[in-house]
Amino acid sequence: MAKQTLFISSVQGEFQNERRLIAEYIRHDALLSMYFEPFLFEELPAQDKSAQSAYLEQAAQSEIYLLLLGAQYGYQDAEGISPTEREYDTATAHHAYRIAFIKSVPERDEKEDAFKRKIDNDVIRNVFNSYEELQSGVYASLVEYMLSHQLLRHG
Repeated sequence: MAKQTLFISSVQGEFQNERRLIAEYIRHDALLSMYFEPFLFEELPAQDKSAQSAYLEQAAQSEIYLLLLGAQYGYQDAEGISPTEREYDTATAHHAYRIAFIKSVPERDEKEDAFKRKIDNDVIRNVFNSYEELQSGVYASLVEYMLSHQLLRHG
């Protein structure tokens, strides 16, 4: 059985450590590593294509989309949309299984708050305050995914 691609999406600068740690955790966990291969944009080699086409292509091909939302909306393209929101929209259009974690922060950029409301309307999401809470939540969400997609059986 081929591993399913898990696209990790966030404002890179805001979640640099969490992105790397979650990818390493999944790659080294005895159970999760059997089923999932994390994708991080920053691990791509240099290529003859635009950054936007590379990350949107991968978001379209990934089975699972893992979103980390925080205080920053991040860079905006000519239409005022961040790469993270474009990735989310692409993953949604291609029917990826979406998992969202929202960091508890004192305040958010106005556009990030609007993006959060969009997420709230689409999926059940969890809140986290620390990396440990995020890791535990990701594990629980991926086990739920495996059970609901009959990759694991219990009982």
